[in-house]
This record gives sequence, structure tokens and C-alpha cells, in this order.
Amino acid sequence: MKNNTSIALTVLLLTALVALQAAESVTIDLAKRTWQGIPGLERTAKGRVFFSWFTGGPKEPAPDNTVVLSHSDDGGKTFSAPQAMGLPLNDGTRCFDPTLWIDPKGRLWYIFNRGNGKTAQHDVWARICDDPDASPLVWGAEFRVGYDGPYAFRMNKPTVLSTGDWIMPVTHATETIRSWFAGPKQLQGVGISTDEGKTWGLHGALKAPEWALECMVTELKDGRLWLLTRTGGGFLWESHSTDKGRTWSEAKTSTIANPGSRFFIRRLASGNLLLVNHYRFKGRSHLTAQLSTDDGATWNDGLLLDERGGVSYPDGVQDKDGLVWLTYDRDRNGAGEILLAKFREEDVVAGKDVSGTVTLKQVINKLDKPTLLPVGWNPKAAADKVLSNIFQVTGPEVKGAHDADLTCVGDRAFVVAIANDVKPGHGAGKDEYCTLSVVNLKSLQVERRLLLAKSEQAFATETLPIGACFVPRILQLNATTLRCFFACEDQKGPGGAQMWYRDFNSVALAFEPGIHRMKLKTAAGTFDMQPKYFRADAVRQGFRIKSASYGLYLIDSFKVFDGQTCAVINNFPGAQNALGVLNDQRDTVEVLGHYNEPVDLRLTESAVNRLPDGTWLAICRAEAGDRNYVFTTSKDGKTWTKGEPRPFVTKGSNSKPTFDKFGGVYYLGWQEASSIRDGYGVGRRIFNIEVSRNGTDWERKYRFESTNSFQYPTFRQHDGSIWFTVTQGTGGSTDRIMFGKLENAKP
Repeated sequence: MKNNTSIALTVLLLTALVALQAAESVTIDLAKRTWQGIPGLERTAKGRVFFSWFTGGPKEPAPDNTVVLSHSDDGGKTFSAPQAMGLPLNDGTRCFDPTLWIDPKGRLWYIFNRGNGKTAQHDVWARICDDPDASPLVWGAEFRVGYDGPYAFRMNKPTVLSTGDWIMPVTHATETIRSWFAGPKQLQGVGISTDEGKTWGLHGALKAPEWALECMVTELKDGRLWLLTRTGGGFLWESHSTDKGRTWSEAKTSTIANPGSRFFIRRLASGNLLLVNHYRFKGRSHLTAQLSTDDGATWNDGLLLDERGGVSYPDGVQDKDGLVWLTYDRDRNGAGEILLAKFREEDVVAGKDVSGTVTLKQVINKLDKPTLLPVGWNPKAAADKVLSNIFQVTGPEVKGAHDADLTCVGDRAFVVAIANDVKPGHGAGKDEYCTLSVVNLKSLQVERRLLLAKSEQAFATETLPIGACFVPRILQLNATTLRCFFACEDQKGPGGAQMWYRDFNSVALAFEPGIHRMKLKTAAGTFDMQPKYFRADAVRQGFRIKSASYGLYLIDSFKVFDGQTCAVINNFPGAQNALGVLNDQRDTVEVLGHYNEPVDLRLTESAVNRLPDGTWLAICRAEAGDRNYVFTTSKDGKTWTKGEPRPFVTKGSNSKPTFDKFGGVYYLGWQEASSIRDGYGVGRRIFNIEVSRNGTDWERKYRFESTNSFQYPTFRQHDGSIWFTVTQGTGGSTDRIMFGKLENAKP
């Protein structure tokens, strides 16, 4: 079936250069880059190598995005500092996705996109250097390439066909787009020039799954054109043209797996095809160069270029001596590395360096961010000092304890925890109860220990059923009132689990006589906070894991954003997670959005915070797979991405993480599944705390290692100090709750 849509758009002569929009350009200080990525590469016949990428602002997309250029005159040993090639405009128009291309005349093209979601202007621009080997370089003014539809951008290099035509892969839309991206309205096509780039016509309107973009075109040996497109569906999509790009077959799924990221394909001098793509990947990992000797029908296992996570967006060339030069990026918001790899075709065939010329993971450019920690900082030594000053807050009668929370008021800390007087650990069933310890922050002594709730306890309002009381949380309501939340399992009746709360007077040091049922608000209404209503809300959004009538509670510490108190809801046996917000009375939690993907990892017990750009980020414990933590993000707290690991957290164990922000610095804590000495095993003994200014670039500040367990900590900032509680126990058990000071917080 042919897609005969051919959009002949008004074209612009190269000689008739047009001025920039009336808006003025905005100069960006490239010395203060906080992220960068999306590189391109070209090499002249005389050996000068050029690199492009974009940066500017806190992320991409952002109005401050700027495209830059660097080059090397010594074979890729040293590189010039990046210089801006296209500046953003003061009306919010950004510059992004640059690529480099040397045309048959030897001219170097710097092609990039300009976009503005508010004004709905999205188009392709370029600059040309007639002599890319000259010193100094002389670049022509910017000009529009000529796609005059309502939305157009391109990512990859043009290709010169056997006919002499120039063909450029273009993603476009046929309607006005008032956002950064066209989303599901994006179409794939090509720009064709028959006059050496003076004029261009747009052909093709191929549909593919959402996030179809960044297509590439290859001319096959049988004369057909092969268009491959990145998608969000796990595979590249493909289409063919038998008339050199004027019409295209209906797009369909190819056999090439891809995690939803840019790829690179090029015909080598030998006639074989080179594909650089993520192969046997987990997210954007395992960037691999593969070879096809049958025009893309099959591919070998290839040469692994970079196995790390967060590597993406390859682009490159093969020089006249057969060496392949390839650039890509890594960890855009962290290290912000622009990288270089070099290899030959025989290395890709063998899957290893047989040519003796392979160079991998060479850094072209990276972000120069000031560190939070001094040179020589020792995370273990810092943690050991903290451990030497912690003390027990649960009573001597307690045999097992777990999962404490705290808040501080005046000169006191109030610590709630699970406890039992029967056996070590936290599996004592109906003998699990909730307790509150009052700690004097001046004397560092426990002033009082009080019972919060236990099985079958009679209150002025209701009597609890037979069942465990567990996972307490505490929140300051006002100057004198603390609200203590806890879950209670009905182990004999039909009610399952219920969340409760009980108020405490922090001056009188006494509980009110009654308890109250916590409420859960979902799209279907407001109900008692019980697992069945929580699961029903997730099922409406496609959740399918088997239900559990127990195990529902508030897991993360309370955090306030924009005047609203947020909480994380978890059903541990049901592998359900959601971000919620408390009402003004703090007696009802409303579900904002669920995040449970990938369900096969059985995500539980997450911690959530909000990044400087307003994005929500959750770190989730995993009960399946390799049990390493995964991260999910949301722009609005309602719709969340599929959880993926991040490179700064490795060897994670299935235990509760923490994610706080103190004094403008993020503190992220996670349990490491490593043995610290022979004979002890894992046992939740290692807990790491990473710190970051932006939530993406992390440094290790503390590494707690203990022959006792160190798990389920909670941190609170109060009067210039960060205080914490933690669960500890002999031999990795959970026998007691400890309390101490982490550090004096900087303003």
C-alpha cells in the first residue's frame, strides 16, 4: 500500500537569506551549563573533526536552549570550547537538535531547529561554512531551510541519492502545534532537493505510534529507500519508497528493537550497512555498533561501545581511511558527557578490537559543576561518626521494632514506631503495636514512651479489631497538636485493613481519647481508607495485579509543596503506589496519580520529591527482578512514566528508600545489597545517602555500614539540624529504633 501524500511546500532560495524573527536573541552564558546532549559529528577530508550539541536552561525542552559547536584539529585529542551557533529569542523561541553534514561540494552545513510552542512556530534553520578547513572559520548567516508547514523539525543528516538528489529526514505535522512537540500528530516524511540545497520540497506523511520521530533514510542496493523511525513502542518502524522518496509505503513495525531513542545507520565504503543502536538493552543502555551484509535483513551482535545507562543519540561518519568516528551523549543532566568512539568495520565483525584502533568512551566535553562535598570526602567515615552518637528510643521491654517516623516541635522530637514485646523482627501479627517516644533535643534523653494503638484496644470512639497495628506516621497540625496515623489489620473480620489517626497534645504530652477513620478520595468518591477502594481506582487506569485486602498505609514522610501536604500511598502485598494530597482537615488523602509500571517488578514503598523544574520524581523499591530501585517521573503528579533504573543507584536492595530536600539540597537514601564482611551476608546493613542540588547530579555523602542492620531511616530538619530515626537490630534483624543527629544543616 502506498502513502501518496506529497506535501509540496513553498520553498526559499538559498541566496535569498531571510532575517531572524523580529524578536531579539538572548545570549546564554555557556560557562554555566547545567545539562547538555544530542550531539552530531562531521569530519573533513583534511581531518578536522566537528561536534555539535545543544545546551542552555535547566533541561530540554526549555526556552534557553542553545545549539553549539566544537572542533578538533589533532585527530580528536583535544577539542575547542563550545561556541553558540544559534541563540534563543526573547519571545521564548529555543534552538535545538543540531546536526552536521558535509555536502558533495565540501561545504559544512550546521542544521538545527527553532521552536516556540506559544507562537506555534516550528521550523528548520541552517548555516553554511564554505571552507570548513579554514582558520578562522567563516560561517554564513542563518537561513530557513524552507519547510513552511505549521510544524517541522529534523534530527539526522541528509543523504545524497544515486540520482544526485539530496534527501533530508523530516518530522512534521499538518496542523498548528502549540506545544514543544506534536506528540501523536507527528508525521514522518522527507525533504527533497534537486538543486543542491537551494530549494526543498516536503514529501510523505507517514503515521506511527506516539513518539515517532527522528527518522533516517538509507538507499538500498535494489534502488528503494528505507526509512526507519524511532517510536515509543519498543521497535523502530519502517517504510519504503520505490520512487526516490516521492511516495512511501504504509509504515509498520520493523524487527529492530529500540528503547525509544535516536539511532544511527550508514552505508560503509564496503557496501555493508552500519547500525548504531541500543542492543539487548535495559533502557538507554548498551549502545552497540552492528553490521549487516544483506542490506538490513539481518544484523550481527556487533561491537559494544558503551554498556552504561543513560547513553544515547549516536551520530557519525566513516573517513577515507575506513575509520568510523561516532559521537553520543551520556547522563545529560548529570555528567553531561559528549563522547567519542572510533573503530573499524572489522572490529564490528569480530565484536572486539582486532584493528588496534578502537577507542571507546572518550570524553569530548562534559559539564563542569561545582561539587557539594570537599575534595577527599569520606562517606563511610562521615557515617561512622554519626553512628557513634545514636541512641535507642524504644523501651527495654520491646523485642522487635520497625519503621519509625518523627517530627520535631520546640525542644522535643516525637518518634512513632512499630513495636512488639514477643520476638525480634516485625512479624508478630496481632502483637504488633504502635508506640510514641518523646525525645528531649537538648539533653538527648527519652522523656516518655506512650502507647499509640494496639490490637483490640478500646477508645472513646471505636474499638480496634484483632490485628496488627503498624506503619505509623506523624504530622504537626498546629502549635500544639500532632496527628498520628497508623494502619490496623482486621485478622478475623471481613473489614480487611483500615487507616486510622489519633491526635496528640505536644504540650500536655497526652493523646486524645478517641481514634478516627482516615478517608480515601478517588475518582469514584470518598471512602474509608481501605485496600479495595485504592485498588479499584488503579484498576480504572488499567492495573491488573491480584488484589490484596491488607497492607495499605502511608509510607513516605509527609512533604509540603505549594501549601499542600503530600503523602505516598502504598499497598505492599498488592504492589500499588500512588501520590496523594491531604485535605485541609488532614483527615482525607486524595489520590493524584498511580505509578506501578513495570508491574512485573512489583514496585512498593517509594519516596517522592519535586525537582527544581517542577517535575515529580519517585524512587521505588522493587520486589522482583534484580531488586534494584527504579525511578519514575511525572509532570503533574497524575501521569507517571514507566519506572527505570538510574546509573547512580546500583546493587539496590528491596528496602524502603528516602528522598528529602534540606537547605536547597536533595538527600536520597537507598539500601545497598552488598556484604560488608565475611559471615554477615546482606541483611540491610549498608545504607547510602546521595546529595544533589538539582535532583539529577548526585554525590555520595554518607555510607552507613554496620554489623547491625541500618534500615528504614526517616530524616527531619529542625532548628538548623537534620535529625533522624532508624531501625536497627542484631545480625540484620529489627529489634530497636535509634535516634540521632545526621548533621547541622546549612542555610
